[in-house]
Amino acid sequence: MNKIRSPMVASGPAGLLPVVSAFFLAILMLVPIGTGAANVVVPNLVLIAVFYWLSSRPLLMPYGACAILGFWLDLWLSVPLGLNMLILLFTRLFVLNQLKHYKGRNKLVHWIVFGLMSFGLYAVSWVIVSAVERSLIPVQPLLVQWLVTAFSYAPVAFFLGRIRRLVLR
Repeated sequence: MNKIRSPMVASGPAGLLPVVSAFFLAILMLVPIGTGAANVVVPNLVLIAVFYWLSSRPLLMPYGACAILGFWLDLWLSVPLGLNMLILLFTRLFVLNQLKHYKGRNKLVHWIVFGLMSFGLYAVSWVIVSAVERSLIPVQPLLVQWLVTAFSYAPVAFFLGRIRRLVLR
C-alpha cells in the first residue's frame, strides 16, 4: 500500500528550501544593523518570502510552517502574540485563493498584488495592535514599514528566484 507523502518530503531536501530560506530571512531581519542606528526600518522579509514561495511553489510552504514562522517572529518582536502568525496565515489564504488570477503574469503584476495585499495586512495589524493597546497607535511608522517592504519585494523575489532555479530547477 502506497503512503501519501507531502510534497516537502517527496521533493527531498530541496523541498525544504522555501521554509529554510524564510527562516534564514527571518534571522536576517532580526539581526541588529549598524552600531546603534535605532531608526533603521527593515522590510518584512518573511512576508516577502512567504508570498514569493506560495506564488511559485505553494505546496512547499504549508500552514504549519507559516504558523511557526509567525509565532517565532512574535516572540522576537514587540507585537501582540499571534499577530505575525495571523498575518502569515492570512497571506497563505489570500495567495491560495487568488493565485489563479495572477499566476503566469509578469513580475510587475506579482509586485502590485503583493503591495496591495501587504497594505491590507498592515492595515489589519494596525487595527489589532490599536485594539490591544486600547489607543490609536501612530500610522506613519506603519506606513513607512509598508513602503519599505513593498519596494523590497522585487530584489528579494529576484534573489529567491535565483535560488529556486539553482536548487529546485
